[in-house]
Amino acid sequence: MDGEEPARKRRNREHQNSRNGCGQCKARKVKCGEEKPKCRACTRRNTPCTYPNDGLHQLASAASAASSPHDRGDHNFSFTPIQSEFGVTPLSSGNARPESSTKYTPAQQEYRAITPKHDAVGPQKIGPVRAPPPTTASRFPSLNLNLEHLELFHHFITITATAISAGSLTHDLWRMTVPQIALSHEWLMHGILAMAALHIAHLRPDMQSVYWKRALMHQDQAFQGQQKALTNPTPENADALFAFTLVVIFLSFASEKALQGVGDMGYPLQAATRCLHMLRGIRAIDPAVKSFVERGPLAHLASLHPRNIRSNPTFRELSTEDHFSKLLVFSSTNADVNEDYEMSDTESYASAASSLRASFLKVEAVPEGEPMTPPIWHWAVRLHPSFVTRISERQVVPLILTAHWCVLLAQVQHYWFIQGWIDQTMAEIGACLAGEHHGWLDWPRSQIEEIRRMKAERGG
Repeated sequence: MDGEEPARKRRNREHQNSRNGCGQCKARKVKCGEEKPKCRACTRRNTPCTYPNDGLHQLASAASAASSPHDRGDHNFSFTPIQSEFGVTPLSSGNARPESSTKYTPAQQEYRAITPKHDAVGPQKIGPVRAPPPTTASRFPSLNLNLEHLELFHHFITITATAISAGSLTHDLWRMTVPQIALSHEWLMHGILAMAALHIAHLRPDMQSVYWKRALMHQDQAFQGQQKALTNPTPENADALFAFTLVVIFLSFASEKALQGVGDMGYPLQAATRCLHMLRGIRAIDPAVKSFVERGPLAHLASLHPRNIRSNPTFRELSTEDHFSKLLVFSSTNADVNEDYEMSDTESYASAASSLRASFLKVEAVPEGEPMTPPIWHWAVRLHPSFVTRISERQVVPLILTAHWCVLLAQVQHYWFIQGWIDQTMAEIGACLAGEHHGWLDWPRSQIEEIRRMKAERGG
């Protein structure tokens, strides 16, 4: 027995805990075999498997390699970061206000409620900082990575990823997996930087114009690169192309809010039609890309496609079934309400009404706890371009169907980029419709109010 004890101690000393396991095993608090590219546990569970990303350290190296006043012996410029609701962020120079005296807008107060509160340590000088020249350490020469880019990237992985997530698993995908993919695809990187800039503009009304300009610049670069990638889909860029379709959803809403403003959007229907045109672009993804994605790290997101949601043929509530039956008949037989209608409008309107009903049925069938966003966007993605044009022309049937789509949007009104859209769009639709058609708005209005009441009761 005495001889066995030292051996047992020796074995214990030889064992070392590893911190290099995948993020999914760490979240489940189980030992990871660290097999790559996918560990045995994640392979067995058929879940995504992501490891700490070495590419993130390259970004940190790029920041430290950037030229600064320290490098030139210039110590006359000091920078004190602003203490904001999402921590210490280098947005502008000047003295930070104490936490107790900071006044927050309603949007900022709402966002503070879903972000962890940082310890109040007071403003801290983090060293002299100036906008550096483009660093040569960047992996993307044309991206000209600098501190502005690093600020946006940091905000995306620490704040925006949480704000756009629909559960813990999608949170890891947005915070870790998608940024990792973007490190190899410059246009996707531009897309997430645009999202981050729009998010900061939402949280910082005093800096909106600055971040709107940055967002539009990154958005333009993102779409240009994505269009080139679409001409040659491969297994190597499939995940990036799929991730970008999700980025488009967020950009389509947030960008138009940025262009026209949340509180004073003068033409919400015009913004809505631009948004719908952007969403329709998702259809351009080659089917082969989806097959590649279903075998990669974004397989879970791909599995959330509406085609994988089994819905009932009819609604649970007989009153809802009756309403959509009447709506389908109205949409199919009233294309000639406007004098400039075309024969093709009848088919387009009937198809849009049928697709809208299917989207409502899909949302109703989403299991508790699962994200219901895919079927909500699905209606917009499948619209015929002529139907979207008729919305901009304020034609009766398209306006009524768009009002019903606002009911689905109310299900995701907690997203910062949706706030303001529903009420303003419904208001303009009501102003455009003649009195004889106003009755068609009663059902969507009552449903929107009911959804809001239920979410308020649940605290959501």
